Amino acid sequence: MEPIAPDRVDRISLAQLDDLVRRGERVFLLDVRKESGYRDSATSAAGAIRVPPDRATETVSALGLPHDAWLVSYCS
Repeated sequence: MEPIAPDRVDRISLAQLDDLVRRGERVFLLDVRKESGYRDSATSAAGAIRVPPDRATETVSALGLPHDAWLVSYCS
């Protein structure tokens, strides 16, 4: 897997995410909704890791997530 440049944002569909998971890729879902959106919602993606959007880089670094994994963030 080739690293993605930090200044480039890639978007994937749910079908593409599902394909990554089915192929056995290491995928981490990051819930980066603002606090109010997170608190007011009754739903979230199964297994998602809560990452405050204003501290996303610091939080992900502190979690020590693998550098060769897919980090897929979502918000609403």
